[in-house]
Amino acid sequence: MRRYVYVTPKSYLSFIAAYQLLYTTKYKGIDKEEQNIAKGLEKLAEATTDVEAMKIVLKEENAKLDAATEATNKLLKELDEKNKKADIKAEEVNGVTEACEAQRSLIEVERDQANIELQAALPYLKKAEGAVKSIKQADISEIKLIRNPNAMIKIIFDCVNILF
Repeated sequence: MRRYVYVTPKSYLSFIAAYQLLYTTKYKGIDKEEQNIAKGLEKLAEATTDVEAMKIVLKEENAKLDAATEATNKLLKELDEKNKKADIKAEEVNGVTEACEAQRSLIEVERDQANIELQAALPYLKKAEGAVKSIKQADISEIKLIRNPNAMIKIIFDCVNILF
């Protein structure tokens, strides 16, 4: 059982209208897609141009970076050398400081001993000053009158001459 389908002019016109509507809809969709693809291709072309420009800038910046790295490495080497020299000087200074400290402690010991000896000698000094003050002009005149002084007086005067 088969049915026959007849195409009438009205149905033919409706088929044509449906086809036109479908065609316009598809054409607009394809046109919109074509515009989107064209914009995308333009963006890709711009991105390619920008990437090429950035590659040039990157090469320049890499050259600057290499120069800066080289300068930094040279500066670090100089600083290392200076630090080594400074360490050597610091060791020398520490050695000199230790020697000075040892000498200072030795001097302090000697000063303390000298102070002890000075304290021990002060009473004799005061006693000698008192004895010098007790000498009168008459005593000196009396010594001058002695033509041949005895041995003890000669020893005393020799000691006084040596002290002066």
